[in-house]
Amino acid sequence: MSTVRERITEIIKKHVKVSEDQLLDSANLGSDLGVDSLTLFEVILDMEKEFSCEIPEKDSNNIVSIGAAILYIESKIQDGSAK
Repeated sequence: MSTVRERITEIIKKHVKVSEDQLLDSANLGSDLGVDSLTLFEVILDMEKEFSCEIPEKDSNNIVSIGAAILYIESKIQDGSAK
């Protein structure tokens, strides 16, 4: 089974043309990877589908980096609200 990191980076790569070496936990989705607000919305929707969870808007505003996305989804998996 793929790790949370692998699943999230695959989602991001689907929406943004970046090289593997740019997909660092510290990479800011906007300034480092060029994710605009519409693309971020699409990434969030894909994360909800991939992990079978709901990401409220207030939480999605805090997903500003790959690392933040990983930590958020891992916390949802731990509390049983994501797969």
